Amino acid sequence: MRPLAIGNHVWRVVRVSPGDPLLIDRTGVMRIATTDPSDMTIRISSDVMPPLFDQVYLHEAAHAAMVEAGITDLLSAATDDRQQVLAEELLAWFLENHAVQVVDAVSRSLGRPVCVSGTCIGR
Repeated sequence: MRPLAIGNHVWRVVRVSPGDPLLIDRTGVMRIATTDPSDMTIRISSDVMPPLFDQVYLHEAAHAAMVEAGITDLLSAATDDRQQVLAEELLAWFLENHAVQVVDAVSRSLGRPVCVSGTCIGR
């Protein structure tokens, strides 16, 4: 799998065995995937198979994008770990499920691809 370029950084994306201790989030809960800003790595359990894999990858990429945008720093300043994780999960879920829809809708409205910072996507 190729690295994931988000913002000014490159994140490693790796498959790990189920039960890998690095799949435990900061609240102590075992997950099927985690995003670790300390080593800029997204880890996805090898148990995650298509078609769920793309959704999980998109979800974790949303977490990485939040780190890059400083959103996780803002959340951590205002809440405890459990509340921060819940807020991050809600934001990642929103991006995972609605980012393509929003880009597609704007693209249709403009009648052309949407271009942001030199990257164009959409119809």
